[in-house]
Amino acid sequence: MNNKDKIVSFVESRNWEGMRKMLNGLSNAEFRKMEQVARCEVLAKLDNALFWEMLLHLIYFKRQAFLSGVVAAEHLAKDGTLDFSDKNANNIYEYLRETNPESLVKVCNMMIPFLMSEEQIDGMFEAMHIENNVTRLAVLLKTDSPLTYYIIFKVLKIIEDKVIQRKCCMAILKRQNDMAYNMVSFLKVYYGLDDLPARFSLKIEPYEISRAEKNFDVFKKIIEGKKPMI
Repeated sequence: MNNKDKIVSFVESRNWEGMRKMLNGLSNAEFRKMEQVARCEVLAKLDNALFWEMLLHLIYFKRQAFLSGVVAAEHLAKDGTLDFSDKNANNIYEYLRETNPESLVKVCNMMIPFLMSEEQIDGMFEAMHIENNVTRLAVLLKTDSPLTYYIIFKVLKIIEDKVIQRKCCMAILKRQNDMAYNMVSFLKVYYGLDDLPARFSLKIEPYEISRAEKNFDVFKKIIEGKKPMI
């Protein structure tokens, strides 16, 4: 039985002590290969409950090596089964909070690019207890998508601070793509930010602003440069 088959056997039987002993007995070269196998060939195929349980025990074994295993949750996000309320997701939070609190934001930074819905993103922030809105903005700004832009817009409404709103716009402008310019144009109109160092061609009507507040699909069409249906 090769090492991949061994780790699969340990996971299927939830023999976490056996997995720990197997990992502990690997050479440095074997361990590096096993990191890849664990992330790409095992974690990436598990259901939600077993994913969080295996990841927890990998992080218990060696956080520095296996924290990035959170990216293997992409398949769960895509099929809509990713659930941050699982008890072992909370156990991961508790362990990281006690041993390496900065890892909580790292987890969010790694996961934000592949999350598929506002519910998933909110679930991630809640699971990792990222409650500070400025920290949430910093995570959201790691990726460039209509969904994260929509949540940025909603977070900025809560903050109600023009200095932060302007800083956020400046960070988005650095991307220098059409969607970024449209996003900043939208924020400029909505928040009355008249001192941004850029010219914007997007024309936004009052009815579009009103509808975009309540409807992600309308917001998405606006920042993609498409006029929503009246």
